Amino acid sequence: MKKVTISVASKDYTITLEDAFAEAFLRDLELFLGKKKGLDTKELLTAFVQKSYDYYTQERVVHDAIIKIDETLRKG
Repeated sequence: MKKVTISVASKDYTITLEDAFAEAFLRDLELFLGKKKGLDTKELLTAFVQKSYDYYTQERVVHDAIIKIDETLRKG
């Protein structure tokens, strides 16, 4: 487990994440923040909306693939 500290609206929050996820999380956070040290509330909301949209898009792709696979199997 790895502890990660994030600054939001000038307040620090420390969270504990599984090691591999922590690395991915920090990589995503760095892409979003650039060289900044923390987020304001609007930036946090924007990041959440973007990640939610990314998840929604991936979910749709997986769902569509499942439907295509199911249709192929039913034909075969």
